[in-house]
Amino acid sequence: MFLERSCPGCGTRSRATPAVRSRVVAESQSFESLKPHWHGFFKEKVFFSYCRCTACGLLHCPLYFSAAQLAELYRQMPDNTAGVPVEALRKTQRGYFDILKRFSAPEGDYLEVGPDIGLFTEYCVQEGRFGRYHLFEPNRAVWPTLSDNLKGRRHDIYDQMFDFDAVPDQSVSVAVMIHVLDHVIDPVQTLRVLRRTLKEKAVLMLVTHDESSLLARLMGTRWPPYCLQHPELFRQASISALLKRAGFSVLRVDKTYNHFPLTYLMKHLCWMLGARLDIRGTAGPQLPIKLGNILTVATPL
Repeated sequence: MFLERSCPGCGTRSRATPAVRSRVVAESQSFESLKPHWHGFFKEKVFFSYCRCTACGLLHCPLYFSAAQLAELYRQMPDNTAGVPVEALRKTQRGYFDILKRFSAPEGDYLEVGPDIGLFTEYCVQEGRFGRYHLFEPNRAVWPTLSDNLKGRRHDIYDQMFDFDAVPDQSVSVAVMIHVLDHVIDPVQTLRVLRRTLKEKAVLMLVTHDESSLLARLMGTRWPPYCLQHPELFRQASISALLKRAGFSVLRVDKTYNHFPLTYLMKHLCWMLGARLDIRGTAGPQLPIKLGNILTVATPL
């Protein structure tokens, strides 16, 4: 019923005892029964058991949804900005963009996988000189907003997340995936295919969750990234090893800040602890916190 996977980082078949597991494990449930748990916050979490690869250290799910099951699940996803004020999201994306600027001139062609409504893309439009934007976004509901944020620049939007055939070889100078790689069944092969589109000194920027973070250790199984949407989760060592295997050299791995209204943080903290507190509105201070994410910058070998 579910896909059996070797380690997606190095190909080793793990038989280790699960390192992280929910009380009710997803692999014991039917696909239909898991659909209501696909997104949102729940009093009792259900996710596939995570094992740590004995060879490369990558935390991953040896059993996971198939590609066909994932396609069905992603069709029912809301946009990624739901519930968080746009101003807070823009501050977070601004921090990512400021790091990117240190490594790459904003010119050539631009490629982004999973741009959603285009908040990060908008900074590239405002401050960049990119000739063409290649955007891979399966959620057609956000396309009008995404297109508006491109402000008339030459662009193509594709509904297949990783079908890079339409992008000319060695044409892209900057490629971006923000909270995408954690969702990919075969991240090494995906990055190898993407590498074909990149120029010799192109920059790849990735934002992923950090399973070694203090927040992850403190919260245990209640840490939000332990969920059905993530077939693997990274730390600095495992993402560096995976990128090397895919043909990239890592230039930098840093912890990042996210910006959230205080009221939003209070409400979701209560939800994760099992108390559904009805706090309305998002007025008040916005706090920059290290939520347990890492930003990785790499270049093709």
